[in-house]
Amino acid sequence: MNLERESPPGSSRASGAVLWYVVFNFAVSLCLCYAYILFTPDMDTPLSRVFVHGALVSNTAMLYLVLSLVFGALSLAPGVGVGLLWFMTGFFTVLHMLTVLDIIVFRIFRYHINSMVITLVFTEGARDSLHIGTLTVLTYAAASACVLVLEIWLARLSRRIPSAKPSARRALVFILAFALLFVTAEKATYAFADLFGVKEVTRYNRVFPLYQRLTVKRLARKYLGVKTDPEFKLSASGRTLKYPAQPLVRDPSRGGKLYNIVWIVIDAWRFDMLNAEVTPNILKFSESSLVFANHRSGGNATRFGIFTLFYGLYGTYWHPFLAEGQPPVFLDELMKLGYDFRIISSSSLSNPEFRRTVFVKLGPYITDHLDGVKADERDPELARTFVDWLNKRDKSRPFFSFLFFDAPHGPYSYPDTFEKFRPSNKNPNYVTAGRKDAHALFNSYKNAVFFDDHLTGMILDALERRGLMEDTIVLITGDHGEEFYETGYWGHTSTFSVYQTGVSFVLYIPGMPHGVIRYPTSHLDVVPTFMRILGYRTPPAAYSHGEDLLGKRPRKYAVVSGWDEAALADEVYTIVMPTQSHVAAGPEVRLTRGWRLADDERDVLRRRQADILTVMMEMGAFLK
Repeated sequence: MNLERESPPGSSRASGAVLWYVVFNFAVSLCLCYAYILFTPDMDTPLSRVFVHGALVSNTAMLYLVLSLVFGALSLAPGVGVGLLWFMTGFFTVLHMLTVLDIIVFRIFRYHINSMVITLVFTEGARDSLHIGTLTVLTYAAASACVLVLEIWLARLSRRIPSAKPSARRALVFILAFALLFVTAEKATYAFADLFGVKEVTRYNRVFPLYQRLTVKRLARKYLGVKTDPEFKLSASGRTLKYPAQPLVRDPSRGGKLYNIVWIVIDAWRFDMLNAEVTPNILKFSESSLVFANHRSGGNATRFGIFTLFYGLYGTYWHPFLAEGQPPVFLDELMKLGYDFRIISSSSLSNPEFRRTVFVKLGPYITDHLDGVKADERDPELARTFVDWLNKRDKSRPFFSFLFFDAPHGPYSYPDTFEKFRPSNKNPNYVTAGRKDAHALFNSYKNAVFFDDHLTGMILDALERRGLMEDTIVLITGDHGEEFYETGYWGHTSTFSVYQTGVSFVLYIPGMPHGVIRYPTSHLDVVPTFMRILGYRTPPAAYSHGEDLLGKRPRKYAVVSGWDEAALADEVYTIVMPTQSHVAAGPEVRLTRGWRLADDERDVLRRRQADILTVMMEMGAFLK
């Protein structure tokens, strides 16, 4: 594999070899990036298919035009020769393997490697929830070796082409000119579609990584008087908090008993997993509790699900609250009331950054580094730690406990003795896993939930045996859901379908009879409910976007948040809209059931414009 053996003399020949090598890798990138098209759902019109294929060529060509200029210039330097080709071999191998990694992320989650992914990988405690498995690593390593061999062969081939011949030079010039013209035409097409709201084009601007959008809306509005669709975006960048909007006032005469409070959150416990097969212990407990059968988390990821649970605010506030290290008023008020605290988590509370947000004042009360490598070892340790604490706690004070089980987080951990549902797959290969694996993955997930149900039963039994149920409110829920290709996705964080945002929700209040609440409710409603029970008379709007769960005021819609998008979800439609300024997409309307694009999208947006504007205003209500 010695590149020197076919080295033709002269800088022009070296430049030709370098440019041909770039062209060959352009073809390799086109083939790899075609996977993005294969994994893109809802491309159901000829226009959308034509645009996406054109964007594939254009987006790839833009990158390679830059690389042609850079490497072409370097090749003119004296003495670079084969050394530059060796460098390019390593460069393109890394580039293609990063593309493969991004394709894996896109195939599963429908987004690209971004700040959220990087934060997940490199933040302290990431290994607690990130277990990709040996098979995935080996598969990726084998693919890397194959790409490296391909690159060495392409480098050798590039040096064999007689680049000095006029025909070879003309071919290179033609390829580069064609790429430049194609990029220009594609960008003009996107700008036109963006200007006139052609959704068959604009909704696909995030199919490919690093896609550069061209928009002329501002120029057209300013100089040509063109009317464009309204833009729905909100960014909290550069704004500070004004939270709460007014001081909270407590009136003990309005109830106000200082109950013990236990919140048990089971990672990814979705709405349809409260049943006799999967969660027999919690189901039995729910027979003396309130069951909210139409409940949504406030987000499609742990970060936003837990944030909305404790703050009662839209998940779009996560970023400013993290920046300012602002705790929730709910926990602040419990501290003022003299509560004792015990926070135990099977996964690190540094990732997501709950130590810097929700529990920023409660560091001494946190245990989040339990013994064990995975949740199948740490979750039982969590239950034991809490039960031991119950025996030692200060019984003169009411207490608040937050217990976070992690076993149902992918890749789904549980002891072999809890493998009730088969076939299962506890070690998925993330490089190759797809719809064909959905049944086995779903069974592994159910086994993990079954395992945590057993541990939850131990905790409930411990509370009962100590006579605490007469004075303790118990909440059991999930931080988000988990999907197994019911609407085309696996896991969570990728969309706002009910499978990723709908969660089970059980609330036990001493003395309150069993009931099933079927009207829509949300994690946003939890804090206002507890504040009312504790005797606070300040209106929820002063500190929350929620309402009392027991107020019998059905929600018109639920708001759920992701990293840079949010959605208004009701029984019929879910309106997805960007919440960060870097997202160039407009609002998108999907049918809540089935998650396909709505045919009457524009009519829905027109009818619901008032609701959208209300939510946007609320997203800024606690910002200065």
